[in-house]
Amino acid sequence: MATTQRAAQRARGHIDRIRQALTKYELLSSGTLSERMMKCGKANCRCASDPAARHGPYYEWGRMRAGKLVRRYVSQQQAQILRQAIDNYRQVKALLRHWEEDTERVIDAQQPSPR
Repeated sequence: MATTQRAAQRARGHIDRIRQALTKYELLSSGTLSERMMKCGKANCRCASDPAARHGPYYEWGRMRAGKLVRRYVSQQQAQILRQAIDNYRQVKALLRHWEEDTERVIDAQQPSPR
């Protein structure tokens, strides 16, 4: 029983550290960011025959909204912000998974599950 209580104390300490870590995140975004070079569609343009002459880069942000994939083009400056926001989102999700695991340890210490 004492081991379970120590595990719960460690879990609570870990939860406190997660809470503190979450305060450093400002912008969060789900989705992915793609960088593309594109053909313009004009037959006489160099991009039609030379892949190295394609136009761009163009940045496309894709994410799920109401169960559907939504895409939109963003500027290079927006893409830089989105890269960081998407990375932040993934880090926050990982922290929340750890928080959930620690919560289970605390719950189990309070009242061991029936077997």
